[in-house]
Amino acid sequence: MDTVCFVSPRYPPYIGGVETHVSELATRAKVRFGRVSVITTDPIGHLPAFEDDGVHPRIYRVRSFAPRENYHFPSPARLYRCLRDSNPRILHLHSLHDIPAPLAAMMKGNSSLVLTPHFHGRIYSRLGGIFSAAYRSLLRKIIYRVSALVCVSRFEARLVAEALPGSEEKIQVIPNGVDEDLLQNYSWQQPDVPRILYVGRLERYKNVDKIIRAFAALRAGNARLRLAVVGKGPYKEELRGLARDLQLGEEVMWLEGVDKAELSELYCSSSVVVLPSELEAFGLVAAEAISLGVPTLVANSSALSEFVEAGLASGLEVPIGEDDLMKKISEVLVNPDSHSFRGRHKLIQPWRDVADKTFRLYESLL
Repeated sequence: MDTVCFVSPRYPPYIGGVETHVSELATRAKVRFGRVSVITTDPIGHLPAFEDDGVHPRIYRVRSFAPRENYHFPSPARLYRCLRDSNPRILHLHSLHDIPAPLAAMMKGNSSLVLTPHFHGRIYSRLGGIFSAAYRSLLRKIIYRVSALVCVSRFEARLVAEALPGSEEKIQVIPNGVDEDLLQNYSWQQPDVPRILYVGRLERYKNVDKIIRAFAALRAGNARLRLAVVGKGPYKEELRGLARDLQLGEEVMWLEGVDKAELSELYCSSSVVVLPSELEAFGLVAAEAISLGVPTLVANSSALSEFVEAGLASGLEVPIGEDDLMKKISEVLVNPDSHSFRGRHKLIQPWRDVADKTFRLYESLL
């Protein structure tokens, strides 16, 4: 019997906010509780179905169908066998937008359920709309079953309370964290060659196309300016096509699969990090960039507005317009130092503290 089992649509080596969140908790839970496992999916089928090195959490990977990498439909029989083998006392489910967590909730056995929705309140794809409508009654049952709901921001907590009646009394806000090594080993300094940086999943609603258009306009007055785009997703080829149409060539650097050290170096050698997504449950990239002192521009909406309200980032009013985005980036590039936050803030906590708060919740349920 495992003490804790995490269920997540994806897990490293896949990269993303949910993947980082689950990995940071699971790795620390292994040290605290001993028997810990992760059940996740593997759409490609190139990764081991089971890993157990005795040091890290045990990892079960369930083959799944993942159209456009947005939704993961796992084999129910395999998912059930993994849950039965883990037989956890605490089952921590992640990502209410996807299929594995709701499905695992209905197979929970005697486990106490904890749910982190990673919920931003809106579905963009047609498939997502169908999924949401079909699972509406199922979600109500899941909320009834869970012992605790962990939201990563005040924004998410409000959305969950409004969207899922009966959830209010179960909600706790525990934010995402940042890696302690970032705070100790890296610090931003204004680079010699100016560069705009975007890090995140490449989805249409993230507004990365507007960054590319703003960059193209800014380069007309600053030929040294560069753009780096770190991430992957269903919108990537369309974005690369836009860059080609704008004749940006090698001035745009496309990266994916970078490790923590490489990403930290990118943060610290960029003039500004830009996150114009109008829907985020937290904004882990913003937290990481701000913690290093990198000038950060974010959409003044969803959970990202909490960074703007705290004076940690500059805000872009929504809906995001290309002209306004270009103007704001230009203002930062003129004097990046004046847009750099130095210090600590309660919105940005080390993963050590985030994990401790989460584990104290587990212990209250054991």
